Amino acid sequence: MALPEIADALQALSLSDPEYLLFCPSSEKAWLWEKFNDIPRYLFRVFTPNSRGTTNGAWTKSMDARNATQNSRVDIFARESKEQMAGMLNRHLRWWEGSEDNLVSWTSSLLFALVYIFHLHANSRDGSAFDDISLCIIDTTKFPKAVFIRDMDLIQVYFPFNAALENFKGLRLKKDWYFGEYLSQGALKIEDKCQIISAQAIIDRGLYDLRREFKEFSYWELSPKAPWANTVVDLRKDLCQIVCPEIDEEKVRVAVNIAQLFESRWVLPVAANLVALLPHSKEDIAIIKAFRANLFTGSLVLPRNKLKLIYLDDDRDNSSPLKTKVIAYDSLPEVEKFSKVMRSVYEDFCVTKLKSKLLVGHLLLPELPPKDKY
Repeated sequence: MALPEIADALQALSLSDPEYLLFCPSSEKAWLWEKFNDIPRYLFRVFTPNSRGTTNGAWTKSMDARNATQNSRVDIFARESKEQMAGMLNRHLRWWEGSEDNLVSWTSSLLFALVYIFHLHANSRDGSAFDDISLCIIDTTKFPKAVFIRDMDLIQVYFPFNAALENFKGLRLKKDWYFGEYLSQGALKIEDKCQIISAQAIIDRGLYDLRREFKEFSYWELSPKAPWANTVVDLRKDLCQIVCPEIDEEKVRVAVNIAQLFESRWVLPVAANLVALLPHSKEDIAIIKAFRANLFTGSLVLPRNKLKLIYLDDDRDNSSPLKTKVIAYDSLPEVEKFSKVMRSVYEDFCVTKLKSKLLVGHLLLPELPPKDKY
């Protein structure tokens, strides 16, 4: 290749968007590298056309990345002014406006995300119609390590440099005021690793039937201080305090119906997250039955050589704790319930798989000749 062509190729490469911006803490913050292993598999993000950053089926970008500022490609840990970065983090976590913001928020709590939909709809600084409010789910296992970081871990690094952030840390440490927030930075390519559904589509599929409170939230008056965090706290108390020996099977069907808005790989985790918003006992057979439906289960395949049994049930197999990491802090009861639903589904999958293998194994045994009576 001629030198001019090489130069053109290098220029094109330098101008292309990197697909992610990693968090790269220095050696003195080596403890953070272990924290990068504690990222939930599924995270949610709610956004509108009025969001400071931008999100679509291909990319999610911070405000700085959306505006293509020079620092939007610089890792927060590589920025010189710790005070400046602490201030940016404090403003971002408090949803305050500022001259710079290179962070993007995600949550492991679907409850928090759903209430945020109604907050945005009623917030006079946004006021988007439900058709224009979107819910995004991503699979973090499809991204490199260190693309995401827990908010509390980043706060731990920067609170010594900002008194307001230190106060915010104290608020987050209160059990009721933690909402499972995680952060990415700069521009992140999410194409083929996510799915986006409109809030209106979720409502049309029966969200108001899942929990009547959501319909009440839709009537919130337009206000610069629309409800949000306090509402989540109240719903959590309701979720934990209601004694319900058996779950409402119709509501389980509603949860599954909503989840079917998503492509097949997302249906089970979304359905399990929605079921987790319903009061129920730990071992509720109605939940187990719902996830035994053909929508989630596979089948046994017996190859021609009959030497190996193949069990096709990828959806329920993915509910394994080894494949779907759920970080269920005791301050996130809705996420803890999601973890329990997934565990119940996986345990039932294992039992079903074992029974099926035993059955087929019995069928494959050679027929024994009848015993001689004499």
